[in-house]
Amino acid sequence: MKRILKTATTNRHAVITMDGAIGRWELSNVVEGKSPATIKWYKEIVGTFQGYLRNKYQRDDLSMFNKDVVMEYILYLRQRPKYEGHPYTPRQCKLLSAKTVQCHIRALKALSSWLYREGYTVDNRLVNLKLPKAPVKVLEPLTSDEVKVIISSMQKGSSNDIRNRAIVVTALDTGLRASEIAGITLGNVNLDAGYIKVMGKGSKERIVPIGKYVQKVLWSYVTDTRSRLAAGEYDNLFLSRSGKPITVNTIKLLFSRLAKTSGVVRLHAHLCRHTFAIDYLLNGGDAFSLQAILGHTSLEMVRNYVHFNRSQIIFQHHKYSPVDKLQNLGA
Repeated sequence: MKRILKTATTNRHAVITMDGAIGRWELSNVVEGKSPATIKWYKEIVGTFQGYLRNKYQRDDLSMFNKDVVMEYILYLRQRPKYEGHPYTPRQCKLLSAKTVQCHIRALKALSSWLYREGYTVDNRLVNLKLPKAPVKVLEPLTSDEVKVIISSMQKGSSNDIRNRAIVVTALDTGLRASEIAGITLGNVNLDAGYIKVMGKGSKERIVPIGKYVQKVLWSYVTDTRSRLAAGEYDNLFLSRSGKPITVNTIKLLFSRLAKTSGVVRLHAHLCRHTFAIDYLLNGGDAFSLQAILGHTSLEMVRNYVHFNRSQIIFQHHKYSPVDKLQNLGA
């Protein structure tokens, strides 16, 4: 089961511990410009794997990082309750989803590839390990009626209410991630031309267009509400009542509360991103411009919106139903 590391005669690196390898991988990810969220995600997943090695084998040296052990680890993950060992969230009876297990192994495969590229292992130990299968679920965007209910349920009194309304319509009209919305600065908002400059994953800046309605909502928020909150210290577009930049957690909490008050219980921040993408395609937008707006490096993610859009599939079937075309069939 064990694999042997390169010796000093075949490897420019000295033998390295698992902790040392993970530390250098994390540093490499920082240097490459990966987002803090991605780096944190990698660290948590690899930390969970290390904990598994220590508990089961009482060791976590790099020789234990191989295909056989990781296959056993997959079986362990499939029986692991959600939030087990989490410092804040109580453990649940529900097991980890197949998608979560797949993500864990995807991260370990990324580590394996990096170890091989950097010469810490003689081969890519997980290159032949297939990702565990996970069901591909149909994307269910918010309906037009749900969007109207959500927006109409938002109060228009306090400064926070006005700000929250601006956040929600911006998310629905642009598909921006919660982290991207929190990071928008005034200098990157061009209301006259109708676009926002956004710093996305991997420190990649992109132009995201906004519609006329969102332009009007943001203009009202900036010239009135925000001007009363700003103390001149921060350039962020969206501020808290104390005049400080809002956080990603603030945005997630906003949508969580809105799900209750509106009655659209499945609402969450990222659902606005899915809804925007699918509605954009339904309204005549093309996949290539959608890719640029969402900030995806490839069309792979965009294909999910193209292929698993239930509304479009139903619409197309109703339009081209073979049996419906047969006029002479009796009821």
